[in-house]
Amino acid sequence: MDKRDWVKALWRPKPLKPPQVDPELPELNPLQRSAESLRYSTLQTEYWISAGGTLREWFRLNCGVALVLGIPALFVVPIITFLLHQFTTWTALLVQIAKNLVVFPIIAVLAIALITAVLFVVKFIFASR
Repeated sequence: MDKRDWVKALWRPKPLKPPQVDPELPELNPLQRSAESLRYSTLQTEYWISAGGTLREWFRLNCGVALVLGIPALFVVPIITFLLHQFTTWTALLVQIAKNLVVFPIIAVLAIALITAVLFVVKFIFASR
């Protein structure tokens, strides 16, 4: 199935009915009248922009795509972030272990060499007397 066929199958705009003011507007309290006037203005603007319903359908389709992409990302991204953080922590620990494994033998060889040199110096001093 082609991407265009998939979108065409989901794309079902329905024509909008012209918005009408609530007939009980004069009886509403001021807050409800304000809400009704905002609702009417919003629906009037939507009807003016897209009477065929394409704007509403476009919004519905994009909200669906956002949910399909957003919900898995919301659950998967923190897990991936945690795993990457653990990976960097373990990598740093392994690097420190590797450094210690390299440095320890070098220090041990230097210590043995120093002890040997001190013994040779002490032996040389006592042998020359």
